[in-house]
Amino acid sequence: MSDPTTLASRSVARRRRSAGLTASVLAAVGWGFGGVFATLTFAPGLVLTFYRVWLGACLLVVVLYASGRRLSLGTLRATWLGGVLLAGDMSMFFSAVKLTSVVDATVIGAAQPVLVIIAARPLFGERIGRWDLCWIVVALGGVVAAVLGPGVTNHHEVVGDVLAVGAMLSWSAYWLVSKHARAVSDALEYTAGVTIVAALTMVPIVLLSGQSLARVKAADWLWISLLAVVPGSAHLMMNWAHRYVDASISSVIGSSNPIVAAAAALVILGQPLTAIQVGGGLVGLVAITVVARRHRRPAEAPARRGAGASVS
Repeated sequence: MSDPTTLASRSVARRRRSAGLTASVLAAVGWGFGGVFATLTFAPGLVLTFYRVWLGACLLVVVLYASGRRLSLGTLRATWLGGVLLAGDMSMFFSAVKLTSVVDATVIGAAQPVLVIIAARPLFGERIGRWDLCWIVVALGGVVAAVLGPGVTNHHEVVGDVLAVGAMLSWSAYWLVSKHARAVSDALEYTAGVTIVAALTMVPIVLLSGQSLARVKAADWLWISLLAVVPGSAHLMMNWAHRYVDASISSVIGSSNPIVAAAAALVILGQPLTAIQVGGGLVGLVAITVVARRHRRPAEAPARRGAGASVS
């Protein structure tokens, strides 16, 4: 007969894991609007990133102090690497979409879960079963089909593609660093610290780039504000989820954001969806749902399932 204390502990872990998966899904939805909001701005990529992270940092500090928490120098020291990586990801991605097609940048970014899955095993002891891997491949295939549905545009710039690769590498490293940090850090404090460091990092980057901070139109501020609030909230939700969900699984869920972006582009920008996009999106969502459902339960309970333990 099982110990009641053990059963209660497993029940709590299961609920937290389910909540973490839900937060991961909501984060992917929030990130899906990022590319659309960025497309609607006239500001250059680095200027857009500068104002987005500074506004996000101010909002998070207000929320942090309103909740009774305080931000210490120790927190900033613990989040400096994540902040630098986040600044690198945002600055390169927003610059990439200004130079190359969103299709190229998004498809390149879809490789992120592959890097996370490879790195998660030695870093966190995470293991992926054969069926999990099969569903992950199906999910990524559906995402790529959803993005490539309209076909590849003729607007192709090597510099933009190189920046998109750099953004993908920075994003993968940020994901792993955040997963590691959340083992000991509060989600709100960590996200606030990371965003502040990212904002400080953007100061020398913008100054050295020569891009003028005045190159912002009045209409841009609405979209910059939405970038700070919607994808910004997604960062907070995913950082909270990192403690309860394997990095390899959350990265696959996060990779669904291009599907959300395609739907948002239909509603907000009036860009039509092709049959291939709709079919690829449905396949991707079904596969991601299967992966998430297979990982609803804490790793220590179902040893026969093939999933390894998470360092949470």
